[in-house]
Amino acid sequence: MKKQQLRKELKSLRNKLSRDLVASWSSKICKHILSSPQYHQADVIFGYLAFGNEPNIDSVLEQALLADKTVCVPRIISETEICAVRFDGFEHLLLDRYGIRSVSGTDSVIDPQQIALALVPGVGFAKNGNRIGMGAGYYDRFLAQVNKAVLMGVTYDVLLCQEIPVDSYDKSVQYLVTETNVAHCG
Repeated sequence: MKKQQLRKELKSLRNKLSRDLVASWSSKICKHILSSPQYHQADVIFGYLAFGNEPNIDSVLEQALLADKTVCVPRIISETEICAVRFDGFEHLLLDRYGIRSVSGTDSVIDPQQIALALVPGVGFAKNGNRIGMGAGYYDRFLAQVNKAVLMGVTYDVLLCQEIPVDSYDKSVQYLVTETNVAHCG
């Protein structure tokens, strides 16, 4: 199956999930992340601010802040790039040009080399760690700069695929977390 067709089917499937199911699965995903050694060993965590029916990891970000970890989230800086900016809480979020929650423009940029754990959203993942995103390539370009971090894909079991077609620039993840577990990709 071609990438565009797979992306379309996975987005449609995700969009059909009920709010209750998304909330329930997101809660389980957060518990798995928070109990993982990858989370406990990380001093700098790159997360994301969920959009639509993406798994919501807000409680992971909150707990990381309470544990005095450095937390950062993406901010779009151009048509092709995101950067990691310090996240200090949910009080001063804005909506960006895509309607995604975002931190204000005055926040400090975090060097991608400092990130120890990157929690990576995707439209879908394969069990080998291959990922398909929204199609703009923001994460692939950003994750290419994140050399020292453990990359953990965040998804639902229903969005796991046997195979995802990849291009040479696509970045895969080392771990996958779903509502049922955290698994090493192999």
